Amino acid sequence: MSLLAGRLPLNDRVVLLSGRASFELVQKALRAGVGVLAAIGAPSSLAVNLSAAAGLTLAGFVRETHCNVYSHPERLTLD
Repeated sequence: MSLLAGRLPLNDRVVLLSGRASFELVQKALRAGVGVLAAIGAPSSLAVNLSAAAGLTLAGFVRETHCNVYSHPERLTLD
């Protein structure tokens, strides 16, 4: 939808995945210019490596009060 509406890049958006963060989903997020990719499940090790190298903030095991941040935590605040 964002592509068709001309709203790329999505650097000011968080994309939430309902499962694991795979290497392929990180690639797609990078192509869309996403700044933060968050997943309910665990990221794969390849996803962590790619997100760290490419400057993407990657979070996993996202819950209501906490999450694990695997790369570039500087985009996230406690506010």
